[in-house]
Amino acid sequence: MQLYLTPVAIGYLTQLILATLISGYFLLLLRQSRRVPHIAWLTGFFVALTAFIATLFLEAALLPTPRLYAVFLQNALLGAALTCLLQFAYHFPVQMAARRREAWAALILSGLYTLWEAGYALFRFAQLRAGHVLYRPAWSDYALLLFLLWAPLSFYRHTPAPFSDNRGWRRWIKFFLHPATRQARAARGFALIFLFVVSLNVFNILRSAYLLSVALANLSISLGMLVALSSFAVTYLNYYPETTSFMIKLVGVTLAVVLAIMGVVGWVASPFYEEHYHPALPDQRTLRFTPNEAGGYTITEIPFAFAREWGRKLALAEDAAHTCSGALGFEFPFYGQVYSQLYVCNDGTVSLGQGLAYRMYQYRYGAGAPLILPLLTDLYPEISPGGIFVQQEPERLVVTWERMRGFRQQEIEFTFQVILYPSGVFDFNYNGLPARLAYHPDDDPGASVWAIGALPGGLERRAGPQLVALTDLPISTGPDGVLEDYLLEFRQHLHQLFAPLAGLILIASLLIVGGFPLLFYVTLVNPLNTLLRGVRRIEAGDYTGSVSVQYTDEIGYLAGAFNTLSAQLGDLIHTLEARVAARTAALDATNVQLRAEIAEREQARAIIIEQQRALATLEERERLGRGLHDGLGQELGYLNVQAQAVATMLAAGQITPAQANLRRIVQTAQKTHADVRNYILGLRAEDAPRQDFWEALGDYLSQFQTTYGIETDLSRPDDAPSPAFGPSVEKQLLRIIQEALTNTRKHAAAQRVQVLFNFTAAAAHVIIADDGCGFEPSPPLSPPQAGGRFGLQMMRERAQAVGGQVEIRSAPEQGACVLVHIPLLSPALGGDAETSGLAGLRLLLVDDHPLFLEGLRSLLTARGFTVVGTACDGESALEQTRALRPDVVVMDVNMPGGGGLKATRAIKAELPETKIVMLTVAEDDATLFEAIESGAAGYLLKGLDANQFCALLAGLLRDDAPLAPGLAARIMAEFSHSRGDPRGRPDMAELTPHQKEILSLV
Repeated sequence: MQLYLTPVAIGYLTQLILATLISGYFLLLLRQSRRVPHIAWLTGFFVALTAFIATLFLEAALLPTPRLYAVFLQNALLGAALTCLLQFAYHFPVQMAARRREAWAALILSGLYTLWEAGYALFRFAQLRAGHVLYRPAWSDYALLLFLLWAPLSFYRHTPAPFSDNRGWRRWIKFFLHPATRQARAARGFALIFLFVVSLNVFNILRSAYLLSVALANLSISLGMLVALSSFAVTYLNYYPETTSFMIKLVGVTLAVVLAIMGVVGWVASPFYEEHYHPALPDQRTLRFTPNEAGGYTITEIPFAFAREWGRKLALAEDAAHTCSGALGFEFPFYGQVYSQLYVCNDGTVSLGQGLAYRMYQYRYGAGAPLILPLLTDLYPEISPGGIFVQQEPERLVVTWERMRGFRQQEIEFTFQVILYPSGVFDFNYNGLPARLAYHPDDDPGASVWAIGALPGGLERRAGPQLVALTDLPISTGPDGVLEDYLLEFRQHLHQLFAPLAGLILIASLLIVGGFPLLFYVTLVNPLNTLLRGVRRIEAGDYTGSVSVQYTDEIGYLAGAFNTLSAQLGDLIHTLEARVAARTAALDATNVQLRAEIAEREQARAIIIEQQRALATLEERERLGRGLHDGLGQELGYLNVQAQAVATMLAAGQITPAQANLRRIVQTAQKTHADVRNYILGLRAEDAPRQDFWEALGDYLSQFQTTYGIETDLSRPDDAPSPAFGPSVEKQLLRIIQEALTNTRKHAAAQRVQVLFNFTAAAAHVIIADDGCGFEPSPPLSPPQAGGRFGLQMMRERAQAVGGQVEIRSAPEQGACVLVHIPLLSPALGGDAETSGLAGLRLLLVDDHPLFLEGLRSLLTARGFTVVGTACDGESALEQTRALRPDVVVMDVNMPGGGGLKATRAIKAELPETKIVMLTVAEDDATLFEAIESGAAGYLLKGLDANQFCALLAGLLRDDAPLAPGLAARIMAEFSHSRGDPRGRPDMAELTPHQKEILSLV
């Protein structure tokens, strides 16, 4: 049995050495421990694991046929190892009575799994003798993964919780982050190690599903198992110390490090050595196989003649049902036997008498089937640009593999053919083989070109085919077949590099195991034992002795420091009472100082608290001042005026009106009394449910007119929003209007007051104008003066609280005018009706600039709009509109795929109910009018302010046309021109009267 070493084989060799030494150590430990249960299970685990690693080494080092015997045994050995591991987890360090049934269940299930794997391995061996290669069922890999996951779970469950409330995730977190005992720390280490092993099994599953490269998976598994083995042994030895544990751990760690370095050297050196292998493929050549008298074939090279008539294409595929063609009727003598049926297979072979699956080639080049192999390799018909063709003629059969790509190396292509003649002669023609092939040592055999030749078939033949080099022609061969095995040549090439490395690993392992203990004893163990004796002497109370310093290294330095420490410790013990007294006095002085500092800090803290109270008092006084001014102040002013009116009416003999006024005075006085009581007790009721702004303002103005006889007039646009503002803005604005009206009543001697509202895209403007006597306004920041300057200052503060401003315009004998400017921000408050409407407006954004598109999407989403999708050109915009059915499409004018105008026309023709708003960088009259003619509902510039942009889009809820400022006048002029000349723009979209009014105002 010849070994051909590879990087993976070197990695498994290092693991095998380490696992063998660990198994031997645990066998010795089991003998000394009188068969402690958990040591027995652990020893069984390592023995079974060592046998499993040996099969991995043989799988990597043997050729395809003998490696099958090792592969069939692997999972049965792994099942035995898992059975022992689970029982070790339940018995470490002793078996818990509460987990006994669970341990039995684990033993039964894992034992049944192991028996199933062993039985299936025997079945595979029996089938192999009959010429059938079987793979394990795919589900068995997942069953193995479940048992591997059971191992860390069993370590966790077998660890007792230190506190009764540690359940669920809290116990998991405490188990991994804060193990409470030495046993818990060891169990945590075992669980983490086997979670790492689970990840290695996941790598193996991914490799089987072709989701991970073979090289990466093998490297991870090879080095990962070495790390897991070393970590597991060290974790156990740290939990189970003994007199020789330090020496064993030191030698073990040294050996593991050396073996890991050797394994990495193999992986590092292999790629450079692989590149030097260049197989001599017979491209642009024709090889003729002619039967000879010896029962074999004579191989010669004839002039290149590649047949150009390929015939019909065969429907072959990678799956097992279509890997070979149906039977082709053709009489052909082959190695002394005449075959009437031939099968063309997609892996570059022609099988005689039977079809053949790809896995059968791994056992004696086809499991005993007679084969013609023009180019045996794993091909992938589904992705190949060419195909497999057969041309059947009376005098010959031509099979052509044209531009076929490899299954593993999908970037290269192969073109070759075989021509069979009824005389038994056949030709191999090669007309397009790769100039360079990549061979990797741990790939499947057919990952690159495997072999060329012919095999007579028959499992009874003991001798293998004659191995030749097709560069040395002519060649005469016998009845056992003929092959040029490129895979074997590559493995022999690699073996020349790795055989010396394997010898070096074995020699280094022997030196470390045999020589390092002696070296470590002299240089490490003996000095440490000397130091240990000194420690024990100090534990006994003897501080007079010293430790001899043998070497001037770290241990020698430690011994010197120990001598110094022991001397100082003896001195400290003898002078302890004096030092305690001195330290006590120093502590007393420190305590006095600390008390003084604490008293100072308490005094400073009291001052700070007093200042905070004063500040809070001022803030509360200011709040109460505003409330009293807006509430009680207004009501007391009303009572004063009404009382004077009653006195006047009584003097004039007007009894009935005076009584009516007195009743109103009584009602107001009662309400004022209740407000005063609530202010005193701090029991002001919560605000009543929110009233509509326009309704509340109308009620107040009506009451003001009735009470004071001053005519009030409210003017607002017909399309004024409702609700007009957010709750906080409405509250402050009502207070400002009330204060302005109060000042008018007190100081203006006015007969009429007007309250006017005007709304623009950016702000709301409120004007309170009277026809009174007027005054000379003070500067905005001048101190309050008699006659109501406190009220003016409060109006400014309330406006500033909502981001607005108040402006006073007046002149003597010309009345007064209060202007209030309140900004209208696009992201309105959550209770506004328009905000809920924005969320229901579904937008599709179209622009060919990804950064602008993403920024626009973020802006609109933050302002309450619903963006259902994006597109980057006109064609995708049409497709997205069909699929998503948005309410509005915001589309760039200049884009690939026909541009925004073409897409607009297509969308409006197919989905006329969809509104489209055009976006552009520059103002262009021609583009503007063409967009409107195409059916666009609006036209905006990309440089608009964000608030203005969002406000114009929000106008779609009111059926307003979103138009950038400056463009409206042009559209109005064009509209007027169109009315005068109907032929000017007959297709211009019809504007509503409200839109025309907006255009005229703009």
